[in-house]
Amino acid sequence: MSQARRSIPLAVLMGIAGLTLVGDPGKTSGLAPMVQAYCLAAFQEEMWQAGKVAPVGMADFACRCVVDRLTEGTSLTSARSYCRESTARRYSM
Repeated sequence: MSQARRSIPLAVLMGIAGLTLVGDPGKTSGLAPMVQAYCLAAFQEEMWQAGKVAPVGMADFACRCVVDRLTEGTSLTSARSYCRESTARRYSM
């Protein structure tokens, strides 16, 4: 029996987390690992769907970027766009 891959509703989860990432630095540190984990899962899913293998460190770089941008108060849409561009430049993709 094959197991179907399911998409993670990253935008919803990160949007909710993003609303609470800004503000009290003590609270931010608790949410960052959760956002990082969902981002990594979404990154892997996206690469799998594209049939590509990411270079070593690419996923961590991209997701750390998203967490940092959300922590600064950037919107999810803006964070994703900025980090995709930054990651593509850094890893020549």
